[in-house]
Amino acid sequence: MKSTIKFSETEIRIKVPWGNIAALTWGDHSKPPVLLCHGMMDVCSGFRPLVALLPQVFFYVSIELPGNGKSEQFPKQARYTTADYVPVVLAVKKHFNWDHFIYIGHSLGAVVGKYFDIAYPGVITRIVELDPVPLYNAWAPRNFNHWYHTYYGDYYQEDTHRKYNGPAETAPKYTYEKALDLMMNFRGLTKEGADHVLERSLEPAEDGLFRFTYDQRQKKITLLPLSPEYMKDLYTSVSTPTLTILSSVLIELGAYHDTPFVQDPGAWPNKNYTVKVVTGGHDVHINNPELLVDDVAKFLLEVKAKL
Repeated sequence: MKSTIKFSETEIRIKVPWGNIAALTWGDHSKPPVLLCHGMMDVCSGFRPLVALLPQVFFYVSIELPGNGKSEQFPKQARYTTADYVPVVLAVKKHFNWDHFIYIGHSLGAVVGKYFDIAYPGVITRIVELDPVPLYNAWAPRNFNHWYHTYYGDYYQEDTHRKYNGPAETAPKYTYEKALDLMMNFRGLTKEGADHVLERSLEPAEDGLFRFTYDQRQKKITLLPLSPEYMKDLYTSVSTPTLTILSSVLIELGAYHDTPFVQDPGAWPNKNYTVKVVTGGHDVHINNPELLVDDVAKFLLEVKAKL
């Protein structure tokens, strides 16, 4: 679908100790802020189709996590973990001098938002989780051995470590057509959605080829080994009003089989949880934002009505 932004788009840089966080903003910065955070190996422009349809009464800031798009990487040899991304959100809050803000996170971005909300309660006024499958990737205690070797033990094997910590020049190279094919046929994006993502995901390499801009260490982002029981107790204890949008494809694949409370608002004792299932895949917010925009807009405007 056509996704022409209704208000001005600005590219910004936010200074942090290891470099800069890149972001796109839309709207008037004096309006209530909405912070958007993408998923694994993604970019901030992926939110453009959704923001184009959302109410203009907010100031939207879509960031790129370190090691993605035009944001600088964490220092070499450092690990990327979900917990290490929480200070990125805090840095954005401090940059804009926000007291409070609304948060929209897709996939890995939903993990980051949930952890921030738990670590800094009362700062996020509302949170929207778009297909937050990594957030509910539970690990039973019997699987701790597998978790360790997946995220730590194997990472430090010589060949693996070299692969993820090598210079950019060693990253795979593609023709633009091949990169587009990967976005459409592997990730499942529409042509328009792929164009939004590729504009910040690719950089020129030699011989007319391109490489993806994401840090290769992004392929080994470490998730915390939370059991289903602990996960339920922790997440349902949060009182922040939450709207969760689940894609039908991920549900059919059994993504929430071990955490059924995700699909059950009655399991949230604070009565702050709403869930909606939409037809589509993991990137439905890019491919078909019209399927969820009414629910998201209504949820955001409930905050505006109280201001």
